[in-house]
Amino acid sequence: MTIAERYNAEAVRLLPHMAESLAVQPTFTTANGIDEIVFRRGEFLGGMACAILAMIEKQDQGA
Repeated sequence: MTIAERYNAEAVRLLPHMAESLAVQPTFTTANGIDEIVFRRGEFLGGMACAILAMIEKQDQGA
């Protein structure tokens, strides 16, 4: 599963009412790419994307 697929799944789980606005193409392979795309849609959405990506990173570290 790519980082983008994981990110999209978390966006749906955590913020179902905003998931469409936060969604990215599943082919993205870096968190930075996801953050850049979503941030271009708006600062608020970019902040949400950053938080979701941080949660994924924390999961990967086993915390």
